[in-house]
Amino acid sequence: MDTKPSFAPVILASAKREDCASLQAIVEGTRWRLFPFGSHAEALGALEGATTPVALWDRDLLRPTWQDAMKEIVLVRKGAGIVLLSSVADPYLSDEVVECGGFDVLTRPFRREPVLTTLLFAYTHCTARWPTIPMAGQKA
Repeated sequence: MDTKPSFAPVILASAKREDCASLQAIVEGTRWRLFPFGSHAEALGALEGATTPVALWDRDLLRPTWQDAMKEIVLVRKGAGIVLLSSVADPYLSDEVVECGGFDVLTRPFRREPVLTTLLFAYTHCTARWPTIPMAGQKA
């Protein structure tokens, strides 16, 4: 008997109502189910005890810098697929997110295909336990 849930949970850390509404509409009718949190601390606590390996995190929630906060998130949940949500479409941002231990970036306005593809890749990467390159200063 298969005991896996019929949905895949995703933590959404964003204080922007439009993020929640937009992403909720995108995942409607798919296997993804969003669990929204309006603060960094709430989402971090949820991620620590969650069974889901995937989280979408608004760059604007991350202080003092998103880079430091991303490293903190990754330490709380090793192997998680943390996707940064950003209004900035910087060609180097994805590389920088990966260097900080995150998975990828989604830029606003969100579009269905990139969101669903990113969720699938992040989930597959995390559940397959593919090897990752350690961040500077971490042991392999």
